[in-house]
Amino acid sequence: VGFVTGRAGNFLRTIEEEWCTLMFFCEVGSGRNKEYEKLAIFGPVRGRRGAELKVLSAVETKVPGFLERFKDEIVSRDKGKDETG
Repeated sequence: VGFVTGRAGNFLRTIEEEWCTLMFFCEVGSGRNKEYEKLAIFGPVRGRRGAELKVLSAVETKVPGFLERFKDEIVSRDKGKDETG
């Protein structure tokens, strides 16, 4: 989570501004040894998707292969929820 939020949350705030979204990490489980944390992203579908892909790109850079585990869920998440299909 630390490398995604950045110093004082700066990385997330930059993405929020770029994609007109609101993002925060949700507490899931307890302890520091979690495999992943859920990131809530609010805003229009296009903004949510853009913000999600930018965060996933940062995670994939730090942890190569991470995206592969969740690819099917991510690709189909917003299908048909806006005018782009």
